Amino acid sequence: MKVHLIRSEGFKMEDYNNVFNILNQYSGGITFVPSEPIVLPDTDLEITYDDAGEYEGEITRSIPVAEPVYSWHDLFAVCNQYRMDNMIPSDEQVFLLTDKKNEENWFGAMDEHTMNNFFVDCSDWHRYFKGFDIRFPITYCISGWLLRKVIFASGDEMRDAVHIKSIGCLMDFCQEKKEIALKMRTADICDQCLSYSEKNDSNRVYMNQLIQIMDGVRSNLMFRDRSKYLRTNSRIEFRGMMHKIYLTDLGDLQVNLNPTERALYLVFINHPEGISRADLIDFRSELIHYYAFFSNSCDNNQINEAVDLLTNALEQKLMQVLSRIRRKFKDTVGEEQYKTYSIESHDGKYKILLDRELVSYDANAKLPTR
Repeated sequence: MKVHLIRSEGFKMEDYNNVFNILNQYSGGITFVPSEPIVLPDTDLEITYDDAGEYEGEITRSIPVAEPVYSWHDLFAVCNQYRMDNMIPSDEQVFLLTDKKNEENWFGAMDEHTMNNFFVDCSDWHRYFKGFDIRFPITYCISGWLLRKVIFASGDEMRDAVHIKSIGCLMDFCQEKKEIALKMRTADICDQCLSYSEKNDSNRVYMNQLIQIMDGVRSNLMFRDRSKYLRTNSRIEFRGMMHKIYLTDLGDLQVNLNPTERALYLVFINHPEGISRADLIDFRSELIHYYAFFSNSCDNNQINEAVDLLTNALEQKLMQVLSRIRRKFKDTVGEEQYKTYSIESHDGKYKILLDRELVSYDANAKLPTR
């Protein structure tokens, strides 16, 4: 199954990439295909909020607040237009990720006539998950709607399975939108709903992949909740010859560092005692060893120049790279924990505070000797 992920311009590229990367961490019969941003057509519909308590966005102007909304018909029409423009066959899925509201104020929906077009509202998730990265609820919604498509044979069948009262099942209606937190914390499908998969002989490979994605979101959410009180940190594992970084207790979430960032990060992982800015030059050969391999460059002059710029205490390159690493861990683990994983200044040295007992390497995380 191919799933085309399209986004409206208002949904940030960084958030889109984060969602795409999570979905692609889980292998199976479903392939997710990226796209360029699209511009939504204008809408004549709007909703007016007369009470601040009803308005879910950030209030930057006086009440009442009028906000444009889109009909489901218009959102699915965007999916169909994308299909025609890109000659996408009917057996492939199109998902619109947008920051725009829909007239029913749902988190997302599927076109019940075709069962191959979808949208997800990517705004206002901070109202339901304080301090939680929005990539996870959006990922849950995408996998959840695809799982509905795989399990149920029709829109009527899907409606019959809906639980008006929330029980922690995929098919909870969530009339109170905050109840979606229960669904995400269980990542469950009740036996009654699963029975439809037997009846319809649903594709088990697709189901397994989608359930793994939902379990990953659940693991991330639960670990974050508990770690605040238990003060526990996720394990880090470096995988493959490129030493890709995974947080194993946060749904096996990958932290995407570029070659320069990853080379610097590994040097500091190797030296828990810390390194001062002035002394980083002493680790030049180690940085070159990592950077040369990760960058896949055969140009020794380019490699040396990049590392020299990084180790020069008079340049700002080091601070820029540290800032990017800090932001990526902050985006991944949240405000309360990122300083344990990022490279921070302590007592005149830069170091990573994470207990090295929580750091591991898989069998392929080995660099060839130079």
